[in-house]
Amino acid sequence: RRRLHGRWESSLPQAIDNLRRRGYLEIVEIDNKKALKLTIKGKLKTFLREKDRQWDSRWRLVAFDIEEKRRKTRDVFRSNLRLLGFKPMQKSLWISPYDVSEEIEELLDLLNLQINVDYFVADAITNKDKFIEFMLMKF
Repeated sequence: RRRLHGRWESSLPQAIDNLRRRGYLEIVEIDNKKALKLTIKGKLKTFLREKDRQWDSRWRLVAFDIEEKRRKTRDVFRSNLRLLGFKPMQKSLWISPYDVSEEIEELLDLLNLQINVDYFVADAITNKDKFIEFMLMKF
């Protein structure tokens, strides 16, 4: 075993195998050679990292209607909305004070949900104080 960048060389294959088992990487064959490729789950993980977010006094609303036969996709979509800072107002209507338009677009592309999801940006909502308090609550 040799040291590679401060770690034992054998740690790299273990890390790759761990990421593969967790569903973030897959092994594919390109030109008769094995290669690593990010899965959809891996792509989501890379762009759903925490950012310092500032509220610009606008609200983002996501409304969706994803059929039962795509339940797993719907569940993945909901869990990623949470990661982006959204909270549910109703089962398929979520709200956030953060500008995550780019992340939503990429998420819709990755999950092929463009026709199932509507994204709104609002300058004003009724009961604003209630929603500010709601966003501060931990789930």
